[in-house]
Amino acid sequence: MSTKHFLALSLTAALISGCQSNANDELNTEYDRTEAYTEGVPGGAVTETDEMQASVTAIDPAKRSFTLRDDDGNSRTFQAPPEMHNFDQLKVGDRVRAVVALERIVYLRQPGEVATDGAAGVAATAPLGSKPGMLVADTIEITALVKGMDTTLRTATLQLPDGSERTIKVRPDVDMKTEYLGRQVVLRMTSAFAISVTPQ
Repeated sequence: MSTKHFLALSLTAALISGCQSNANDELNTEYDRTEAYTEGVPGGAVTETDEMQASVTAIDPAKRSFTLRDDDGNSRTFQAPPEMHNFDQLKVGDRVRAVVALERIVYLRQPGEVATDGAAGVAATAPLGSKPGMLVADTIEITALVKGMDTTLRTATLQLPDGSERTIKVRPDVDMKTEYLGRQVVLRMTSAFAISVTPQ
């Protein structure tokens, strides 16, 4: 991940993090988690999202800082990094929306399927002169090997690319077939972070 990607992720994470909401310096978020899998088929997908919406209540151009207040009255002040373009377009009353989405997909690779281990990412900022905004998305894919299975404990041991091993639980509906031994398991993790600002 590039430094630019990391800074954009850090800003979004800062807007989202620590957001339970009893203290005056924390903002509320809406969290959602969904799971999807096919009965009897190893693997599945988990998606998690965390969303924050708040209004700009104060701006300090000299310090490049701004204060957000959510709909429950909680407020917090943030420092805008240099990578947050168009900071001067931010106005009191603007509505800020920050979303973090994480998706984890696990599946058995089919025989002959090409491996694409590695990482890919994209980053975008708002055009000059428009309201501030950022979008960062990164995908990491790794391949593990099924090294062992324990049908009594219903666990599978995976060997990761670095040689380390990890034991995972197997769902009750999955038939632990001996043919799975030696097969490759794909673990694909995608994270997306977005900040948008709309005038009110």
